[in-house]
Amino acid sequence: MIARERYGKSRQAPRKARVGIAAAALVGVGSIAAVAIAATSQPAASTAQPAAYAARFSSEGATLNSVMNQWGRSRQTAYWQLAGQTQARQFSQASYAGRTLDVQRGIVVLATKKFLILQSSNSSLHLWLLSGATHIQNVATTTAGTSALTASTSATQQAMSSGNMVPATTLLAGSPLVAARMLTPTPAAQTVSVQVANTDLTVTVTVTRTTATVSQTATMPSSAMPSWQPSTFTQNAWLATSALTRGDLAVVVGSRSHWMLHATLVLFTPLTTADVGGRASTGTSTGTSTGAVNTPAVAPTSW
Repeated sequence: MIARERYGKSRQAPRKARVGIAAAALVGVGSIAAVAIAATSQPAASTAQPAAYAARFSSEGATLNSVMNQWGRSRQTAYWQLAGQTQARQFSQASYAGRTLDVQRGIVVLATKKFLILQSSNSSLHLWLLSGATHIQNVATTTAGTSALTASTSATQQAMSSGNMVPATTLLAGSPLVAARMLTPTPAAQTVSVQVANTDLTVTVTVTRTTATVSQTATMPSSAMPSWQPSTFTQNAWLATSALTRGDLAVVVGSRSHWMLHATLVLFTPLTTADVGGRASTGTSTGTSTGAVNTPAVAPTSW
């Protein structure tokens, strides 16, 4: 199945156009390392913390809540608020009004009709459930949207002024080589396995040439714990789901319930191999998709 043109076009042409992907012969096996996100400790009551330091973390939950609420009212406000979340470079989680809210920046490993797997620049992997209530927006042609995606003035300026996507790719994916791996078909299998912490759900994705084989051990209910029910399906690895697909840079905002991450808002921009260059690397990886509520790390007694 043809999904997207990934080759031969530079950013000087109409930026990030979606056409189909060529079924090229692949070389090697892709590697995606994953690390678990561990909870940090609450600081002792006697620890002195600068006001600005504490405010940055205490406001994160309120800001994420506002981003989701403002999307249907004022997108520019939502963009501006999300662009200000500069501390959320990978996966971040905070509490607000009894809810657990989450944000992650990274590169899409796989997008299906029901979920997407996102890998951050620190190689952490997370599985996000998609639903009819998920808002998915291509922000490639908007400065405000790209700023929300990258949370970087410099990366946004370079992307919008000259089409240079390397700074944004480095911030979200870790390096252009990581992105090239996602964009380049290979004849040998590239495998990623994500275990959702404290559940029976493990999702394994194996990409061979242009085909993704997805195996999951449990269901993915929207409002309950996953229950054991192994199943397997295949799809084109670069099949666009609401225009979102493997190799896109993305930021996801949502919430966590029953240990599952639920995507409310997904902002993305497509990439092509012309944007990042490089060659695909090889390997197999596994990881645990987990999250910890953001609490400030212990700050020095003097600033």
